[in-house]
Amino acid sequence: MRYSLFLGCTIPARQVNYELSTRQVARALGVELIDGDFGCCGFPIESIDEVKALAMAAANLKNAADLGLEVVTLCSACNEMLNKTEEMLAKETTKLDKVNTLLKKQIGAEYENERPRVRHFTRMLYESFGVVKIRAMVKKPLNGLKAAVHYGCHYLRPSTLYEGFDDPEFPKSLDELVKATGAES
Repeated sequence: MRYSLFLGCTIPARQVNYELSTRQVARALGVELIDGDFGCCGFPIESIDEVKALAMAAANLKNAADLGLEVVTLCSACNEMLNKTEEMLAKETTKLDKVNTLLKKQIGAEYENERPRVRHFTRMLYESFGVVKIRAMVKKPLNGLKAAVHYGCHYLRPSTLYEGFDDPEFPKSLDELVKATGAES
């Protein structure tokens, strides 16, 4: 399995531990993570300038599509922004035109509704490997460890973006992944 790893701006700057542990888990599962030519997803500036934020996300989606791989994210806000941008620009041609005007100036290319699949890394683990397989692969169970899971604001919302994955009101996927390691959630 090969995936394009989208780090965004926060992971390399403030949460390198997420990247390191993700790469170790991927390696243990035989997953190859390809680094693309990505930048910030646009989420941090969305409330200031929506078109620029969408253009940032669209440029990243275009780069991801050029790799021909599904994208996995580590940041829930990046995951939401990339998925939302795909959805919004497919439906709202006026915004697409504004985004493309900006992209032509900035990178000399347009976003042509490239829609690579974008999932959070933990969702990919849950769907592509499953809890049973992950439990079977654990070499050092974390028995006795208690962990508190935090789904975050953007992990499952808006739920319309996530194809019915998990229940945003009563989520279970992350809890089940934690339990697969032997830890309590």
